[in-house]
Amino acid sequence: MGMLILIPAVFSWLVLAMGSVRKALLNVYLPCVLLLPNYYTVRLPHTPALTFSDAAILPIGLALLVHEIRYWRLAWMDLWVFLYAASVALSEGFSTELSNGEWVNLFSAESAVNHQLSTNIANGGMMFFSHLMQVVLPYMLGKLLIERADQDGFVARRALVARIAVLLGIVGILSIRDFFVVGSLWQDVGSKVFPGQYVGWTPQLRWGFGRITGPYADTILAGMIFLMGVIYCLWLRHVDPHWGSRRLIAGIPVTLRGLTFFGVVAGLLMTQSRGPWLGVVLAVGFAMLTRVLSVGKAALVFLVLVSCFSLVLYRVGKQYTEMDNMDQASSEEQRSAVYRRELLTNYAPIVAERKAFGWGITTFPSVMGQSSIDNEFLLLAVTQGFFGLGIFLAIAAGTATRLLRFIALPLGHEDRMLVFAHLAVLIGLMTSVATVYLGEQVIMMYFLFTGWVQGMNPVPVSGEQADKSFFGFRRVLV
Repeated sequence: MGMLILIPAVFSWLVLAMGSVRKALLNVYLPCVLLLPNYYTVRLPHTPALTFSDAAILPIGLALLVHEIRYWRLAWMDLWVFLYAASVALSEGFSTELSNGEWVNLFSAESAVNHQLSTNIANGGMMFFSHLMQVVLPYMLGKLLIERADQDGFVARRALVARIAVLLGIVGILSIRDFFVVGSLWQDVGSKVFPGQYVGWTPQLRWGFGRITGPYADTILAGMIFLMGVIYCLWLRHVDPHWGSRRLIAGIPVTLRGLTFFGVVAGLLMTQSRGPWLGVVLAVGFAMLTRVLSVGKAALVFLVLVSCFSLVLYRVGKQYTEMDNMDQASSEEQRSAVYRRELLTNYAPIVAERKAFGWGITTFPSVMGQSSIDNEFLLLAVTQGFFGLGIFLAIAAGTATRLLRFIALPLGHEDRMLVFAHLAVLIGLMTSVATVYLGEQVIMMYFLFTGWVQGMNPVPVSGEQADKSFFGFRRVLV
């Protein structure tokens, strides 16, 4: 049954045969990413494991290299993204040798027969392939296909957002069952289709209701996906008031527009994930600041407020988690907070021992039984060292800088709203990854988003055409 995972590759080839890379992105790749789990895989002889999204993007990536690469314009971000994908292979394959100076003997006879080194290099190669599928190719799709018009003048921007919104609306509505009956619809179905594959994601309960995961494995990861959906859905509703306004059934006041928005917002709420919720609050807060201040002053005030808020949150969190161990916690929320506090304390010596390139993903030592490092920044420091962490921060900082430069330009209404939507997404995601790792479908959507920002090249307008307003979430919600 594992061969079913290759079906998206067939659909991608069929859509590409009709001559549209963008339609393959919209009609095959996005549905695979947002509707199908990433934890079911198939592995053919002598090949890395493939997921649904891998199968979908491989033909699209080949078509991209053949037909679209001539439109590529080099940028520093391209280097950072490639180095981020390569750093995982570097750390996994050579972390020990790079940390203790044995790299000078890598081509010696002893290294050639070193079984552990060979295993690590093989694992590093597999992880590099995985990051090509999850990082580099989504980034390329975002940079080449979303903002640039095709030969018929079609720009995929609105169609992409509409597709994301509808797909997430479907996931949110289907997940209502998991909210009231603790479980996972996707795992229940998947266990019958792929009976031999173990899924280590256990459904969670909070406040008497199930924390939904959809096909995204974890509740916080699901919250991050829905966070993106809510913000982009707000943008679409704002710039295209007529989108999805027709009634689905004559005589019943239900529209695609309303049903989609309900599903996406309900999905975000049903994850019961405080990290993404906080991300939404911070994103909206920054948008509100730009309504009364210039961009530079708004950014400065925002950073000061976040710093003060972080200090207060740290002091409150320290009192909330001030106990010897998790066994003394009185609730699931408190145990989770204590666990994350202990992560920072327990793994600090591990990070200090191999600062440059880390320990590798499969070879880092588990400290005090904390094998799950629920903090992407700490996880990168442990597994890829400050090299990998620095590149990740450079990607986020480069994306933020580009967006802030766009804000300073006199842009048209739709472009300006999209820039603010992108900034809101970036703020929300960077807030959330402090409580979870960047994995499953989130990493693909994040690098698709990163490429999208790099592909933007809005033309400044002048006079009455320039939009003077800012991202008004309150107006969109009306």
